[in-house]
Amino acid sequence: MSKNIEEKYTLTIRMDYEIKQEIQERMDDAHVRSLNAFVLKAIEFYLGYLRQGKNLNYISPILASSIKGEMKNIEHNLSEIIFKMAVQLSMLTQIVADEKEFYSDYLEELQKWCAEKVALTNGIITLEDTLKRGNAYTDYDYFNKDGGEY
Repeated sequence: MSKNIEEKYTLTIRMDYEIKQEIQERMDDAHVRSLNAFVLKAIEFYLGYLRQGKNLNYISPILASSIKGEMKNIEHNLSEIIFKMAVQLSMLTQIVADEKEFYSDYLEELQKWCAEKVALTNGIITLEDTLKRGNAYTDYDYFNKDGGEY
């Protein structure tokens, strides 16, 4: 008679009650339905680790997958935040544009100055710094193209 390939062996394992409870609590995480399946999965994982000669490359795919998942969550959250900020900035820009009439020369010069300021400060701009500088970036103000009093 040929030996059955699917032959299973019975193994008795003794463990603390707390470990058994934790295993039962984590069965859903392991995607198993029985204590036996959980233990077999744990043994297979550990054997794979030993086969790799305790090489960290065995764990690396697990870490990479976990990090990739976290990065996707962070990317999604940042995208949402940036979108909301862009909407708010668009609203503020529209409010200012509705209230004031700006000359195109002024806006071009302001854009260049602000781009330089952001580049020099790595984007860390405070209201206090802006108030200290006054209208230092242009020879004329946004109401009077000649730079005179308004």
